[in-house]
Amino acid sequence: MQIRFDCPHEGCIAIIEYAPLEQCGEAIRCPRCHRDVKLSVTDAIRLDQRVDRCAVCDGRELFVRKDFPQRLGLLIVVVFGVTAIYFFQTSVAIALAVLTAAVVLDLLIYLVIGKVTACYACRAEYRGGKLNSQHEGFDLAASEKY
Repeated sequence: MQIRFDCPHEGCIAIIEYAPLEQCGEAIRCPRCHRDVKLSVTDAIRLDQRVDRCAVCDGRELFVRKDFPQRLGLLIVVVFGVTAIYFFQTSVAIALAVLTAAVVLDLLIYLVIGKVTACYACRAEYRGGKLNSQHEGFDLAASEKY
């Protein structure tokens, strides 16, 4: 399992692999800024690789989402959209083919990309572990609490 979170020191982003979590006590050394960061790793995370609460902030409200960078998704939409607009001036069939290619690419990405568990409060991300059936998709109302 991998935990990615905003390190409280110097504004760096820490990425902790599972192997150090097996021996993790109450703190772990950030691999980027080399300072100790307090983590409360539960037995479910340590032994079962299943997130039951956030190890960074102890939050219990977590959600599951596709593990795909949103900026890259936006870039794909913009590129295909601008390309389709360009071809609408010359050939509607080519423009529709471009939009169809965008839909097919989106479907392929959806089928291939895995899922990640994320915390509403601190946005820590947990990759490579088992998904907890109690965690659902992103809920805007729950996100607005934080």
